[in-house]
Amino acid sequence: MIFSLDFHPSAKALYESAAQRWWSYGELIDSIREMQTLLPGSPKALVFDFCRNDIRSIVAYLASLEIGHAVALLDDNLSAESKAGLIDLYQPEFVSTTRQIPCPGYEPVHETLWRRTNPTNQPLHPDLALLLSTSGSTGSPRFVRLTRRNIESNAESIAAVLAIEPSDRAITSLPIHYSYGLSVLNTHLLRGASIALTDQGLLEPGFWQTFRAAECTSLAGVPYLYQILNRLDPDRLNIPSLNTLTQAGGKLNPELIAKFSGWIARRGGRFFVMYGQTEAAARISILPSESLPARLGSVGLPLPGGSVQIAVDDELTTEPNRPGELIYHGPNVMMGYAAGREDLTLGDVTGGALGTGDMAYTDEDGFIFITGRAKRDAKLFGLRINLDEVEGMLRGHGPVAVVSKGEKLRIYCEHGDEELFAIYQRELAARLRIHYTAFAFERIDRIPVTSAGKIDYQNLVALP
Repeated sequence: MIFSLDFHPSAKALYESAAQRWWSYGELIDSIREMQTLLPGSPKALVFDFCRNDIRSIVAYLASLEIGHAVALLDDNLSAESKAGLIDLYQPEFVSTTRQIPCPGYEPVHETLWRRTNPTNQPLHPDLALLLSTSGSTGSPRFVRLTRRNIESNAESIAAVLAIEPSDRAITSLPIHYSYGLSVLNTHLLRGASIALTDQGLLEPGFWQTFRAAECTSLAGVPYLYQILNRLDPDRLNIPSLNTLTQAGGKLNPELIAKFSGWIARRGGRFFVMYGQTEAAARISILPSESLPARLGSVGLPLPGGSVQIAVDDELTTEPNRPGELIYHGPNVMMGYAAGREDLTLGDVTGGALGTGDMAYTDEDGFIFITGRAKRDAKLFGLRINLDEVEGMLRGHGPVAVVSKGEKLRIYCEHGDEELFAIYQRELAARLRIHYTAFAFERIDRIPVTSAGKIDYQNLVALP
């Protein structure tokens, strides 16, 4: 189960930073039961949970799951227009939010819960439990359809590999509507551990105040978070309770992996590189902490219960050192996608197999190495160039993002000047054997990121 009622009721569950108080498992259970009284168990309903990293959002999520409804976790900071569009498209029977519903047809049943006054006649598939967006805060109407088995199997595998115990304590460094952030919540509740809740980011003093007040032991981050942490210098943050670092959500510079894994090891702690996708609810592989630095550059081994193959020229192989698209098989693979309410009646269309869209190979021991995105390619002067590889060539100089515009690669940096960019151009031209005019550099104060902390490539492409 995602959430067990067997933990001691007085054990700490959630730290509410705004109120500076702990919620025990007993109090959390009582709140879930109270919410369940507002959500009739039949017929199966769709609940839109517009999330923040707070008690209300978590209670709505857990209560919906436990009663057997399907719940969609969405960013509460979406524009009113985006929210209205999603509500109109999916027609949820219930909406949990602290804000006014941005469209007619709903009545309040609680100060944070609204009910549709004219429910739809379209049923939901009995196995559907969770809808997650792959687009962060863009308001895309496409969701990943997940079952309870998807969620539970992944949470159990992650908790086992990370050896999460009741004494462990995470902080919401990522939003819970993002699959990575949600997996942190699920795995800790599964093991009776605890989580400190905050919507503040690493650059805000309140984040570290919460970290210290709750005595957090672990920090989860995407690559951009670790770039920020590197700037802040963790030795100056006064966080002696920290003993576990996890990283996913994109490829982190190997130099930073080596730096932070060495830093946390000297404190007697652990650093885990992880790889996953929302379509796999959310983790696919984990690199054991003890495999660093020997396996630097790898995203580890498949989670227990999962396996991988490499698609090479339309054939699947497990032969080592053969690059191709990574194909994952496991009980955590989604049922499929949804683009509207009618798709929520569909069953499993994946059969437990996921084409990740990531180019990869495995070594002789089965460790996975991601080389780039199959869809993050551009053609320059007739040559196919992987944009992630170009980013990797430059990332050692500082935060960088690469997009394709026309016949050029537009490269955005949070550092540098024209003289330095000219040097970078020559370096890339020599390494890729392409004329230097194919690369256009631009200084930017802050590379835009999604609410999940990933680089917002769509935003960059839209820049003039």
